[in-house]
Amino acid sequence: MRRWLLLLPLLAAPAWAKCADRPYVLETEEGLLGGENLSYEEGVLLVEGRACLERPGLALEAPWIRYLEEEGGFLAPRLSGEVEGWRLQAEGMEGKALLRVRLAKGSLRAEAERLLLERPPKGEGVFLEAPAYRVRAERATFTGEEARLQGFLATPCPCGEDLRLAMEEALFRVDTGELVGDAALGLFGLEVPLEEARLNVHRRPSLTSPFVLSATETGGLTLGLKDLPLPQPGEEVGRWSRRLTVMGTGLNSPQAALLLGLKEGGLGAEVQLGYAAGVRAFGEGVYLAYTPDPPDATTPRLEARYAPSLRLEGLALTPFLRYAETEARTGLTLGAEGSYRLEAREGPFRLALTPSALLALYPGLGHDPYLVLGGSAEVGYGEGPFRARLLYAGRYAALSPTPAFAYEERAEFQSLQVEAGFAGASLLYRLENPLGDRVDRVEAAYAAEGLGRLVLAWVRGSYAEWRLAYAPPLPQRTCCQALWLAPELGLGPEGPSRYGLTLRYYDGCFAYEVRAARVLQGQHDEATGYTLSFGLTLR
Repeated sequence: MRRWLLLLPLLAAPAWAKCADRPYVLETEEGLLGGENLSYEEGVLLVEGRACLERPGLALEAPWIRYLEEEGGFLAPRLSGEVEGWRLQAEGMEGKALLRVRLAKGSLRAEAERLLLERPPKGEGVFLEAPAYRVRAERATFTGEEARLQGFLATPCPCGEDLRLAMEEALFRVDTGELVGDAALGLFGLEVPLEEARLNVHRRPSLTSPFVLSATETGGLTLGLKDLPLPQPGEEVGRWSRRLTVMGTGLNSPQAALLLGLKEGGLGAEVQLGYAAGVRAFGEGVYLAYTPDPPDATTPRLEARYAPSLRLEGLALTPFLRYAETEARTGLTLGAEGSYRLEAREGPFRLALTPSALLALYPGLGHDPYLVLGGSAEVGYGEGPFRARLLYAGRYAALSPTPAFAYEERAEFQSLQVEAGFAGASLLYRLENPLGDRVDRVEAAYAAEGLGRLVLAWVRGSYAEWRLAYAPPLPQRTCCQALWLAPELGLGPEGPSRYGLTLRYYDGCFAYEVRAARVLQGQHDEATGYTLSFGLTLR
């Protein structure tokens, strides 16, 4: 007996979305089959001319579709359509499976070696490409709102899988891009079980290396782990709230110390051994610290502070109540610091004003109130390739020139900056601190996609120097290995005044950076000496 049941003209066909408008429509076990021409021979039904196969959640079109009566399967080339809300293209259909399938929904792109036309459809050999991750799965079951993935692996690396998240089974919420499941985090050959983990394929993970290695001529060597993540079940990958710090600072110097710290979200505690030994705890605007032997006269032996941060649209306000014991004085500080940002735009013009103020009172200390007034004003213009900006910022101590404690001190300054640019070229003039240690800077820069960025600057402070810096273009993410070098050089009246080099190596997943610099002659009180730092970030 034939497996297809009805062969009807258009007016008698059910009201399906697309197939109902074909001259010939028939019902099969896999859905409605229709087309403009129909022929039948030896158990094979051939539908041609806008041939379609449709059922709830599935709509396919092809140049022709053959329906094999005995097997209940299909043959068709070059299919397109929709499955469970995903746009679909397939190279062919054999039996009850689509072959070499490409799927798209929003910014998501997926491929499957096979897509079985079950209810719901099931994919085999699935590869999903999203803005922040590449995902592959052995099998996937698609519905309109979610997909269940088996044998799942996700990586944010553009090439390779040195950093990866593996799950036996994961639930993928299509609309939000969220993946949930019991996972193991892989880093090179190391596997770390995470229990239940989450990630969002639209959001790039905030992953930086906790390893710290840096050195300065005066501050010694810093070595250790800073903010090492300690994942907890249910947290999103890269947004772990619990972090550990074990770090040595000032090594090879008289200021050597060991810092141990643990924090979770906004709460945390630190213990420092050696130089400036003490303990600190903080969280939700509260800060407590005890340093039995302060390293200088401004560091409190005992400090307790409550300073909540309040925000409302453009207003940022931080009231504070503080008790401190220093070598010079002991007592309370009552004050507040705040700013308000006003912005206006009219066509290509932009205006931004940010007044700010800090007021500190010292009940019982006999010290004059400390008031600092400041802010910034910015005028900008941008239309097409042309842009211009004028920025002024400053700060002025209106009452006592110095506060009772170093915590609330805000140094006076003034700065003026004028810049203009056209396409990749720009010219800048900046005047810093004209009432004190004045520094003038004139800078010309040019940036192009294939060239990188070249900067030539003339700086005059305690002496005049020329500075030259070049940063090549960043390698494309499709480039799995690359070297990147950015040199900088300063020349003063007596020869080189400073030099530096930033070296990065890009592999398929990470960018490894080493930066070395040396200041031979500083501007005003700028520290001289060398600095060395190492960094590791996700590409």
